[in-house]
Amino acid sequence: VVFLMIDVNEGLAEQDKKICSLAYERGRGIIFVLNKWDLKDNSRKTYRDTVDYIHYMFGQMQWAPVLKLSALNGDGIKELMDTTLRLYRQLNQKIETSALNKALQDWLFRYPPPATKAIHFKIRYMTQTGVNPVSFRIFATSPDNVPESYVTYLKNRIREDLGFDQIPIVLEMKASRKK
Repeated sequence: VVFLMIDVNEGLAEQDKKICSLAYERGRGIIFVLNKWDLKDNSRKTYRDTVDYIHYMFGQMQWAPVLKLSALNGDGIKELMDTTLRLYRQLNQKIETSALNKALQDWLFRYPPPATKAIHFKIRYMTQTGVNPVSFRIFATSPDNVPESYVTYLKNRIREDLGFDQIPIVLEMKASRKK
């Protein structure tokens, strides 16, 4: 788990963005830690605006927790440690293939894949291929035809329905033989 410490007086540095990008690419859990929060106006609006700014700067990481901290006063340390343990559990969570495929069938039923004469594919099944970093593989006929929007839908379902809501996940589409 990576703690990306941000000095709230200085804001984000270019180096912060590089570190975050590297951690994301390697599938690490990331917590944005707003240090020196005791020097800020402690209103909900200030915190909400800061979180919105971080989500804007790191648009693909809406799932990453943003916590306020005062290292000087020790405020926020317990929440930081609790969040770290939660992310660690998610990073090491393994889902049985049978449970994954039951969930996949439900997702396909709720929101069927788009099909046109030009774009046709069938999603067959999925497996979890790794933990820390968490990765999944979905087998489909013509995986190149699966629109990115549908891959995003499946990633969001994995996050929300399977308990990976605060970490990065990798979803690979792979060709399966027609049955």
